[in-house]
Amino acid sequence: MKKDKNLHSSPYIYFHDAEETVMRTDETQKNAIAKMIKRKKIKKATLSVVSFVLIFAIVISSLYLGKRGIEKFLVLRQEQKQHDSATLPDDIKKELENMSEEEKWAYLYEKYPELINVKFPAGILCDYALYYANNPETVGYISIDGTRIDSPVVQADNNKYYLNHDFYGKTTSYGAIYASYKNNFEPFDRNTLIYGHNMTDGSRFAELLNYRSLDFFKKHPVIQFDSLFEKKLWKIYAVVITNGSTESDNGYFFDFTFNHCSDACYEEYIEEIDKRKLYDTGVDLLPTDTIITLCTCTYEYDDARLLVIARMVRDGENPEVNVNLASMKSTPVKYPDSYYKDPSENPYKNDKKFFLY
Repeated sequence: MKKDKNLHSSPYIYFHDAEETVMRTDETQKNAIAKMIKRKKIKKATLSVVSFVLIFAIVISSLYLGKRGIEKFLVLRQEQKQHDSATLPDDIKKELENMSEEEKWAYLYEKYPELINVKFPAGILCDYALYYANNPETVGYISIDGTRIDSPVVQADNNKYYLNHDFYGKTTSYGAIYASYKNNFEPFDRNTLIYGHNMTDGSRFAELLNYRSLDFFKKHPVIQFDSLFEKKLWKIYAVVITNGSTESDNGYFFDFTFNHCSDACYEEYIEEIDKRKLYDTGVDLLPTDTIITLCTCTYEYDDARLLVIARMVRDGENPEVNVNLASMKSTPVKYPDSYYKDPSENPYKNDKKFFLY
């Protein structure tokens, strides 16, 4: 058999080729390993940056939430202190029941000597003497049975101060429950406007948003709002969602902020409220009635406000509300244009705009 000369004549060729293959493979592996190490370093560095950002965000969030938590704790503690120090104890209230005004004040001065140096307005009710002594800008007290709304009402010479100051004048995002600077309380104006924040923890006027529900109204149809001079109950007439300014409704503002207007204007205002109320409460409203308007933020759309409008219980009238008369409306609710994604869908788009006069 003829041998292949090339089979053994050049063994170097095979080993050389094999060596080159091994060298190439080894170099490829080294490059691959180097690239892998580089990628790991980049990934590690990226993870370190991301981890730092996340930790930083968590720390900042924790500090913010911690600050809000501390603020909430301090505000609620302050309010409890406010109630404890400014609310007359039941035993003292009982003692005052059968006394004349002169005897009541003599008794209070004996129990609270610090009141002697306070200059009280003539005719102030004894019940609110301690609140007034703590803050002379106190103008009344508001409460709704079965809710957390139970607070003194203050009034500054503008509508901004108590947006971020509490009853004691301390800076806080909770603000206070406050009346419009326009309002007078001896006697009540035709319309008294009272503001309060809608806080996420349910405090201030947050529970007013529950009045969007007819069922909630049926459980809480009456508001007690006293001035310093007289105690009054108010029957809820309407719940309205509207705008807080002209900016969010094509330059128009449905002005619910008035304290007085003409008789004819007031009748038109009542007609406008009837179009805007979310449901019928079964409570009537006459042009001779006095109303309060409670206002807080709501979030159906930008710059939205919720209004709870109630009228004073008339002399000799039963203060209870027959909630069986309450019902959903048979006509559309009138909302601002900003309520609609497409303003042309507003069924009242051609309706005459209401202006005070």
